[in-house]
Amino acid sequence: GETYRSVEEAVKELVDNSYDADAENILITIPNNIEANPQIIIEDDGSGMKENEIRSEYLNIANSRISRKGELSFKKGRKVKGRKGIGKFAGLMVADFMTIETYSSGIKTTFIINKDELAKANYDLEKVHLPISIEKCDDNKHGTIITLDGLNQNLNYPNPDRLKEILMREYGRENDFFIK
Repeated sequence: GETYRSVEEAVKELVDNSYDADAENILITIPNNIEANPQIIIEDDGSGMKENEIRSEYLNIANSRISRKGELSFKKGRKVKGRKGIGKFAGLMVADFMTIETYSSGIKTTFIINKDELAKANYDLEKVHLPISIEKCDDNKHGTIITLDGLNQNLNYPNPDRLKEILMREYGRENDFFIK
């Protein structure tokens, strides 16, 4: 996460993951300056992940998506943006806790990554206890919600205009990808 110079760039990296997951719609909620416990939430309607994908792919740092699944996304055939397998952790540059809720094939899978616990384990994710909860959900529900809590006080609050500019530059010409 240290490669991101701003909250907006880190959020854009998480949006890239939604794009790679064939999402058509993304809702980004950013806090205003006066919220007591501010959160950033990125919610998409992409393919979501099953538990085995989370354990074997998502949590595997520097596991290149392209080497595993090719250069194009499965459903829409989009050129994949993720290259190195580390962008999914951009949220940990922004916040102390990253909660991932993902829906796929009638299963909701949830887990939380705690940046302090990760630091204690010398940033070796395999040494961090990550309880993953699984429950049934509507078979038609799919997508992922990432909630960032404990925002880094050393960074500026996300600037909605700057975020729009970054996302417009990257996705402004896409016909099947909408960001609110």
